Amino acid sequence: MGKRKRDLLEKTAEAFDLPGDLVAGLPRVELVGDRELRMFRHRGILAYGEQEIHISGGKLILKVRGEGLELRSMNAGDLLITGQIRGLDLE
Repeated sequence: MGKRKRDLLEKTAEAFDLPGDLVAGLPRVELVGDRELRMFRHRGILAYGEQEIHISGGKLILKVRGEGLELRSMNAGDLLITGQIRGLDLE
């Protein structure tokens, strides 16, 4: 995305008091304690296992580490992971 387009999106978000991630289409991650992770606007699962799940967020990859991880639900834009979440890495 070009600088001019980014600037326009930022100004639009400010003018309408909207979250910048929503306007720019960036992924959003919500962590509820250490047992539940929700990701909105994901781009798919890259790797899946009980100890590690890799999720594409477009320009970044989210690596969820833990024990007994399970993909509980997933649709075109949102997903839910449960289990004992020990850490998150962004690449």
